[in-house]
Amino acid sequence: MNIACFDIGGTFIKYAVINEKGEILFKDKFPTPRANCKIAIPELLVEKIKEVSNYFKIDAAGISTAGQVDSFKGEIVFATENLPGYTGATISQHLRDELNIPSYVENDVNAAAAGEMWMGAGMGKKNFVCITLGTGVGGAIIIDGKLYKGISGGAGELGHISINEEGEECTCGCAGCLERYASTSAFIRAYKDAARKAGIEAADANGETIMELVRNGDAVAVEVYKEFLSHVATGLASIVHILDPGLIVVGGGISAQGQIFIDELKEAFASKAMKSYVDHTDIVSAKLMNDAGVFGACYLTLNMLGVI
Repeated sequence: MNIACFDIGGTFIKYAVINEKGEILFKDKFPTPRANCKIAIPELLVEKIKEVSNYFKIDAAGISTAGQVDSFKGEIVFATENLPGYTGATISQHLRDELNIPSYVENDVNAAAAGEMWMGAGMGKKNFVCITLGTGVGGAIIIDGKLYKGISGGAGELGHISINEEGEECTCGCAGCLERYASTSAFIRAYKDAARKAGIEAADANGETIMELVRNGDAVAVEVYKEFLSHVATGLASIVHILDPGLIVVGGGISAQGQIFIDELKEAFASKAMKSYVDHTDIVSAKLMNDAGVFGACYLTLNMLGVI
């Protein structure tokens, strides 16, 4: 069985044909539309599925997407300005009407967690939490081998646990959210603020250049990085104290720093969490990187169809 899988982000839409064994038969990407995404994205999915159908028999479609998703209906409940006009997109209905194939739609971080469970860092694990540190902080919870989604599908918003009730206002409307302190965006913002105070020009700084400064021992960058690790660890400690999952899978841009970042995060976590939790909690990097979303979309679709 072959699944046409898509991972819809604000810049690119990655897509692949994956079979029930988890083998990628084909993959590519194309730019995300910049307007009227409610109409444009479903139409593009149909177009790409028709194209790959010339080479592969497509049995169903799986979609991982940014935004709040009603996976039962296959609809986008809410999306930010990164995907203009995307709210209300009825993806599953459109694919059924145009192609007569079943489809499954899921939030991107949930899909990534499912992908990691199937073919990545969560293989063989029934319980774990996935957290992504990028523009924001995303999260997903796996319990007994299944996504825990809550009564409205909104569980796993780990970036919006509060670590400072008098803290910065978040784009979600709350204050002091983990995302405001532990995202890669927050890390860059904190460094630029510290650099400006130190009289250092840092307008073009990004996560990669700042981490290069950290590894070279730059005092300002090192101090900001230590504070960033502390914020991430505070969030992880709260998550672990509530869920006790045994495993935290960390993804997002900064996780590309590899094992050295994970080791430093483990050290910070050990100073924030109760020792009894630290002793049986592992923290690892996500393995699937840019393919996590399409793998998760495939797994969830196969699961919906009763294949796995």
